[in-house]
Amino acid sequence: MREEMKTALLQMYDNLSAASERQAERGGHDQGARSQVTGGKHLNCVAEVIRNDLIAVGYNAQEVYYKDGCLRLPGWYRPSKDWDLLAFDDNDLLAILELKSINSSFGNNANNRSEESLGSAVDAAHAIKNELIPFQTAPPLLAYVLVIKLCDDSTRVSSTAQKSVYPIDEVFKHTSYFERLTIFCRRLLAERLYQAVWVVGVNPNTGGIIEPDRDLTYEKFIAALKAQLDVHRA
Repeated sequence: MREEMKTALLQMYDNLSAASERQAERGGHDQGARSQVTGGKHLNCVAEVIRNDLIAVGYNAQEVYYKDGCLRLPGWYRPSKDWDLLAFDDNDLLAILELKSINSSFGNNANNRSEESLGSAVDAAHAIKNELIPFQTAPPLLAYVLVIKLCDDSTRVSSTAQKSVYPIDEVFKHTSYFERLTIFCRRLLAERLYQAVWVVGVNPNTGGIIEPDRDLTYEKFIAALKAQLDVHRA
C-alpha cells in the first residue's frame, strides 16, 4: 500500500475526531459515535487517493468522480442510490465504488454494513441487467471498500448467537468482529457480488494498518479496476 493511502486512512480518523469535537462545541450529541460520521464526508480523503491511483493506471482525470458532479445512479428495487465514486471512459461507466467504515458499536454496525452492501450489490446488478445503467462493452464493475477501526471491541473474540434454527457456519465461531468482517468481504468477492474488494484495519492510536487477506489488498483492488479499463480499451 502506498504511503499516500496510509496517510489518508489516518487522516480519516483525524477528521472523525475533529467532527466529534465540533459537535460537542455546538452542544449537540448524536447517539454513540454517530456524531463523528454525520459531520461530513469523512472518507473523502480515502476516495481522493483512490481517484488519483485510478488516474495513474490510465483513467482520464475528467471522468473519475468522487466529490464533484452527480454520483447518483438508478436502482431496480429502489429509485436511486448515491455512490461514492464513479469511473467512466469515453462516457461509458466502467466502475461503481462504495466506501464504508466501521468505528464503533461493532455488533450492530457489522450487521448494518453487511445488509447495506448486499442490498446495494443486488440492486445495482439488477439495474445493470435491466438496462437502467447502460454500458457499451462490459457491465460496470462493482467495487467495495471497508475500513475497520482496530481496537479492543473489534479485535477481541466475540460470541455468536447461542440459538439458531440450524447450526451457524463454523467459520464464524471464536472470531472477532474484524475477522468476521474479513470473512464477509472475502465472500463478497468470491461470489462476485462485488468484483473488487478492499478491507483494511486501522488503529488510529498507534498508526498501525493491517490488510488481513492477501486477496483483499489495495494493490489487487486497484489492479481489478485497471483490468476493467484494459478490457474496455482492448
